[in-house]
Amino acid sequence: MALFLHFGPNTFTDTEWGTGHADPSVFNPTALNATQWVTVAKENGFSRVILTAKHHDGFCLWPSDYTDYSVKSSPWRNGDGDVVGDLAKAAQEAGIQLGFYLSPWDRHEATYGKTQEYNEYYMGQMTELLTRYEE
Repeated sequence: MALFLHFGPNTFTDTEWGTGHADPSVFNPTALNATQWVTVAKENGFSRVILTAKHHDGFCLWPSDYTDYSVKSSPWRNGDGDVVGDLAKAAQEAGIQLGFYLSPWDRHEATYGKTQEYNEYYMGQMTELLTRYEE
């Protein structure tokens, strides 16, 4: 079984659909504990966790080099936080598989809809996720 984790600015704005315009300062999970997430998953029979690293609002839960609309522009850990990194480390330590969801729709990114330009942007972010957090 896989546990799907959806976490981001909407968690703090209490909205279902993000517009891509929420101020990054709303993202401040001061009590975030990725080890707790992984422990609960493992204790309940899950062998993998999947994190929405970026949903359609475009906010990245890692410090992407492609946008400032990410944890690096939030007050959480003074802009040095990395939800993806925390979860990757916790999953590796617990022996749980890790996956990411990277939304192809990005309501924040101005190049969305400009096929070649956005494809390069999207592939750059995908490359970040697939190379920064490998075991």
